[in-house]
Amino acid sequence: MSRRTFILLIVLILPVLVGFWAGYNVGHRSSAGENPATGGEFKEASYATASFHDSTGDQISNQRRNAITHAVAIASPAVVGINVTEVREYQYRNPFSQFFGNDPFWNQYFGNRTYRQEIKGLGSGFIISSDGYIVTNDHVAGNAKEITVTLTNKEKYNAELVGTDPIADIALLKINGKDFPYLHLGNSDDVIIGEWAIAMGNPFGLFEISDKPTVTVGVVSAVGMNLSAGEGRT
Repeated sequence: MSRRTFILLIVLILPVLVGFWAGYNVGHRSSAGENPATGGEFKEASYATASFHDSTGDQISNQRRNAITHAVAIASPAVVGINVTEVREYQYRNPFSQFFGNDPFWNQYFGNRTYRQEIKGLGSGFIISSDGYIVTNDHVAGNAKEITVTLTNKEKYNAELVGTDPIADIALLKINGKDFPYLHLGNSDDVIIGEWAIAMGNPFGLFEISDKPTVTVGVVSAVGMNLSAGEGRT
């Protein structure tokens, strides 16, 4: 091989080897995420994005925990379910009674009849003292023959009807025990129109399978209204 040919081969092969070596190093560093031009910026952007998502998640979580969820958590253990057996009287009017007036002889055959029937019902209430006084509605327990109270922890108690007010639709019950969770009564004069109102209860008797009352919310629509009585209630 002549000297000129050897020099020509060196000139042709050397650039190829240098290019291959440079390409290999650049590709290796890129695959390892070490691009000297963009690697630092990419890492900083990733950290900023993760920090933003964490901050947003904390804000959403904090916003979800508000006055309503806080009140529900505090009040829930004092809500009770009420099962009642009530005896109702029904009067059957015999269509022939109008023909016999008040004649006692015919009335024993054709007079009006009164009969009783046991009705089972469900309702809700809440404990107002640690020794077991409970407020509920008169239409729930006012005429009850038997009353069973179920707490959120599934404990059951036989309840006594202490008193009832059909006009205001309020009844007071008592269960035997102590250290019950209870609610403090507020002052209705402090209620503000438009503020949140929370209704909690156990209308479907589900404390057997759940330890939480049902919850719904609304707003106070009016105060100081003078309402007329309807069906014996105000």
